[in-house]
Amino acid sequence: MDIGHSPQHINRRHLLGVITAALAAGVIPEAWLAEAAYGATPRWNRPFDKWVPITSSFGSRTDPITGETKYHAGTDYSYSGILGYPIRSIAAGTVTSAAYSASGYGNYVVITHADGWQSLYGHMRDTPVVRTGAQVAAGQQVGVVGTTGRSTGPHLHLEVFRPNGSLVDPESILTGAPYAGAPGSPPEVLTKDGLMYLIWSTSGTGFLVTPNRVIGFRTLAHYNLFKRIINSNQAAAQPDTFNLAEIDIINAYLNGTVPA
Repeated sequence: MDIGHSPQHINRRHLLGVITAALAAGVIPEAWLAEAAYGATPRWNRPFDKWVPITSSFGSRTDPITGETKYHAGTDYSYSGILGYPIRSIAAGTVTSAAYSASGYGNYVVITHADGWQSLYGHMRDTPVVRTGAQVAAGQQVGVVGTTGRSTGPHLHLEVFRPNGSLVDPESILTGAPYAGAPGSPPEVLTKDGLMYLIWSTSGTGFLVTPNRVIGFRTLAHYNLFKRIINSNQAAAQPDTFNLAEIDIINAYLNGTVPA
């Protein structure tokens, strides 16, 4: 296969499969340099774009409805007036459930992240704004705070599952994470597929490869711009910043218009 062809002539699934298999085997085709790929652990951000207090922590607690001592599988976040406030995905991923449970989570969403991590967002006021199968970006809105299901007042109930399915205290991974959409973060749309490979061929052609698309770069400068974005996503503690001209270039590629 000649990867020097225009991106629209590339079999996307085949190309991604070849790259993935090569990386897994530790053998990179001579013509390609795989410079960046998402790691096994998602890049986390907090579920809101500002600080929201914890009203009930993960672990044993007094059940607010029955008064019994029970295990609380997640963390609750709330404050006076939070009803209707946007809830954000804590990492990029795929929506694997968007449903309603009258006796449990009410309106809720489950998102599967890199390497099988999952997050659950419960008690939303309305039907989730994302649907099953949708690709979501880190920090993307998935619904609004409500009090549906088994709830005594408006709050977000957040659960996080390890790849093996076991529960983990959400705050054990979110402490110190940036707010959703924090200034200086990489453009969130670039994380929506949850997996990327940045490729530069020896023939002088670059590609951004994701499960859903292959984007061909016009210049090495454009390739390096996307390289900065991926590197920044992998170093959320010190994210890079992007000026308006760079954002215009990024959006042009993502909208299918190759910039000059």
